[in-house]
Amino acid sequence: MYELGYALAGLGLFLAGLLQLAHQLQSLTGPHVRALLARLAGGPVSAAGSGLLLGALTQSTSAAAFVCIGLLNSGALRFSGALIVSAWASVGTSLLVFLASVDVLLLGLFAIGITGVAQLLNLNRVAAGQRFIGLVFAIGALLTGLGLIKSGGALLQQSTWTVEFFVFAGEHALIAFLLGLMVTLIVQSSATVSILAVTLNMAGVLPLSEAVLLVCGASIGSGLSVVMVTSHLEGVPRQLALWQGLVKLTGVAIVLPLIWIAGGVEKLEALLGLEEWPVPTRVALLYLVLQVAGALGAGAVQTRLVALLERLAPEPAASSRFAPRHIDYTDAARDLETALELAGREQRRLMRELPSVLDPLRLHELEGVETLPDAERRAAALGLNARIGEFIEDALRETSPGDRLPAVFALRSRNDALRSLQEALHDYVAALTPASASVLATSMTESLHLILSVLVEHVCDDQPEEELLRDLTADRSALMENIRSGLMTMAPESAPAKEQGDAQSLLLATGIFERVVWLVRQVAFAGR
Repeated sequence: MYELGYALAGLGLFLAGLLQLAHQLQSLTGPHVRALLARLAGGPVSAAGSGLLLGALTQSTSAAAFVCIGLLNSGALRFSGALIVSAWASVGTSLLVFLASVDVLLLGLFAIGITGVAQLLNLNRVAAGQRFIGLVFAIGALLTGLGLIKSGGALLQQSTWTVEFFVFAGEHALIAFLLGLMVTLIVQSSATVSILAVTLNMAGVLPLSEAVLLVCGASIGSGLSVVMVTSHLEGVPRQLALWQGLVKLTGVAIVLPLIWIAGGVEKLEALLGLEEWPVPTRVALLYLVLQVAGALGAGAVQTRLVALLERLAPEPAASSRFAPRHIDYTDAARDLETALELAGREQRRLMRELPSVLDPLRLHELEGVETLPDAERRAAALGLNARIGEFIEDALRETSPGDRLPAVFALRSRNDALRSLQEALHDYVAALTPASASVLATSMTESLHLILSVLVEHVCDDQPEEELLRDLTADRSALMENIRSGLMTMAPESAPAKEQGDAQSLLLATGIFERVVWLVRQVAFAGR
């Protein structure tokens, strides 16, 4: 039972240390590092370097993929740059695999001892000390766990059932391959499974041929894990996740045939002059070669793979329509004048879409015209509005506004009012849809459409309509109150349920109508 206890304790410490290390490193992938990654990802070589850095920090393909998706969604990365960063992040995860190929138990014990001394010195009283202790303890637990797994593995060599299990797995290459794939789907990390393969090989439990197949299966499983976890995504984020899976598949598709052509991994290593190297180092090297081959191979046929991704995960119409076209985090935010101009253009493009929010209520006027589902349109439009706001804030951080500060505040004020206006318009559509056929509903909707059209002309088309816009957005509280009183009279409690429901929808819509008119005035004259 001691060998089992060593192995389980080591596995528990290793996994706990790995999770704690990932948690501690999250602070290193905060806004500053994200901005650094975005700036480094300007060209292919620098983007690959950013991917290596990201993989080394996260030590998880899945975590790296989600960081890339977040950077892509925030506009910090272009799609082409995100593909390169994501592909080379897998290479960065090989750091821990190489670390596992050396004797690390003593290093782990020293690291845990250092955290104890740091606690005695009360370093945990300051934030920096807490981060230091947490990081060193996570590293210590991880390395100690690896050492215990090796110690337990050496004892497991004497276990009959362990030997029989790996002999059975080695009888068929497919079994070892699938074992690596399935275990990776469970632990969500090919590096973790590869580390275990290296560790068990050092303990003499896992032969080299089985370790190689286990690592290849783990690589495929890692890509499949990202694809499965992101199954709820669509459009470009989904394409990036599928790309990660294709990168892993490409690496295995390149390396495995080479091993087969050479007549086995031992013969291939002999051809390369690696037979004198320690076996664990050779397994770790295989993991690295798989990741590099995947990144280079996928990059070589990137255009064709992107075309495939676009067919597998097409961009939704709403996302495409409201994708940013002017704002660019990597360059424009560093020059305030340029940033203000581009943010203003993006705002005006979003404002031109305001009248179309009412399309679901104006189908009689849009016969034959395809309209976007209201929920999808709302999410996409508000997402673009949020991106504009983040871009303005980023420009403020990157520059010194000086005498341009009032212009920045005016742009930000209009963006906030524009967001509220969009939300109110979508609330209006949702409230009025059940009673959209009524004369009052049609009248209010057409009035709003006219007001929004005049707003677009006033702000976006250089056709000043200030006087007309002020008249159209004047206070209508008395008129709307009379309408509400009439609705309550027309639909008493004795009226049929449908009439009462329509009246309730109209009552709610009249209140939102007043708010929309007021918000139009705020957007039109923001900053004045």
